[in-house]
Amino acid sequence: MSLNPFSKKKKKKQGVEKGHREPIVVKFFKEKDPEKHLKVSIDESADEKKADVSEDKTADTAEGQKHARFVPNDKYFTITIYAFTALVALILFAVIISNITPVMEAIKHFLHVLIPFIVGGIIAFVLTPIVNFLDEALFEKCFKIKKPKLRAGLSITLTYVVFLGLIVLALIKLIPEMADSVTELIGKSKSLYGTVMNNLNNLADKFPDIDFSNIIDKAKENLPTILSNVGDILKVSLPKIFSTSYSIVQLLINILLAVAVSIYMVCDKRRIGMAATKLVYALLKPEKAEKLIENAKESFQIFTGFIIGKSIDSLIIGILTFFILTVFQLKYSLLVAVIVGVTNMIPFFGPFIGAIPGVLLYLCIEPVDALIFVGIILAIQQFDGWILGPMILGDSTGVRPIWVIFGITVGGAYFGFAGMFLGVPFTAVIVYLVNKAVDKKLSDKHIEVQ
Repeated sequence: MSLNPFSKKKKKKQGVEKGHREPIVVKFFKEKDPEKHLKVSIDESADEKKADVSEDKTADTAEGQKHARFVPNDKYFTITIYAFTALVALILFAVIISNITPVMEAIKHFLHVLIPFIVGGIIAFVLTPIVNFLDEALFEKCFKIKKPKLRAGLSITLTYVVFLGLIVLALIKLIPEMADSVTELIGKSKSLYGTVMNNLNNLADKFPDIDFSNIIDKAKENLPTILSNVGDILKVSLPKIFSTSYSIVQLLINILLAVAVSIYMVCDKRRIGMAATKLVYALLKPEKAEKLIENAKESFQIFTGFIIGKSIDSLIIGILTFFILTVFQLKYSLLVAVIVGVTNMIPFFGPFIGAIPGVLLYLCIEPVDALIFVGIILAIQQFDGWILGPMILGDSTGVRPIWVIFGITVGGAYFGFAGMFLGVPFTAVIVYLVNKAVDKKLSDKHIEVQ
């Protein structure tokens, strides 16, 4: 107890400390009636003088309004604002169209500047579920840590230590070994023609009932050109792949910025969500804002469920492929396993796309290895399709195969490999939102389609 009666006591903040996994709550309150203040004047004569002056001003105002040429009107003022805004938008659109090349260059430069933020957002997007899992399962349930901020700090630290450790391990072990494999293939590209022709002749001797003459003739005509083109492509493209357009210093700066941005996004994801929620409720009516946020949450769950599940599935398939190829002592097992794992992220067509380079590679080296590789890929894909995929992904997209094929085709046509992968979750989100809107309209019209 303080003895100084004039000392100010600091009030402690009431409420429970909120963690980063706490849901955002929107509360509505009724507007309070403004307080009415009663003013009492002692001098009654002064009140009478003020009343007379106010009456004179009211009369002058009424007389002035009779002779006024312009009277403000909210309706016409609003129409004027809309017309002016539309005119400005039309002028800006015309200027952009007439200067489309500089505008596109400016947009590209702006996106180029935003690369660290985009990459940081992707990293945060991928690592957030891992942070949440460690927070809940490890530090809250196992270690019984009650402070949300401490749990969040430990979860984020552990996640980023493992993430950066895997990146360093890949840079030290994975990429150099893949580069050695590709370099070895380039060195053998000139001797592959003789190896392929010898393999075809051996097959013709082993299977005399099968006519290999047409295949051998076609190989003699086209194989030298194909192998020389492949060698030239590898020699030209590899330096471009391993030497990026950035300088080393700028690349390191962008990587550090991306990691820093991702850490900030993961730490302040609840604040970012609160800011977005406030903005939505400030701009829209409460009913529309609630529907928009609900649809955004469900779309986000569909999108993240597919991407994270498919990434884990592809990582397991890549590791399993590398292990089995190593057991069967097939060459270039790491390079082929990486290709299989990356292409496996594309639904339906990914396994076939990933198997083609390996089959062609082993056909050129040893046809028997190609047959073994085909058997391994078929077995792994059956395991993925019947056991691993349903266990990890489940029904993460909820769309029919026709829409999956549509998303892969359109995404691949416009955005390449990334479009083939991201086209499926984008299509799933669009189909979900359209189905929900259609069901709402049918429900309002009391129509049911069976």
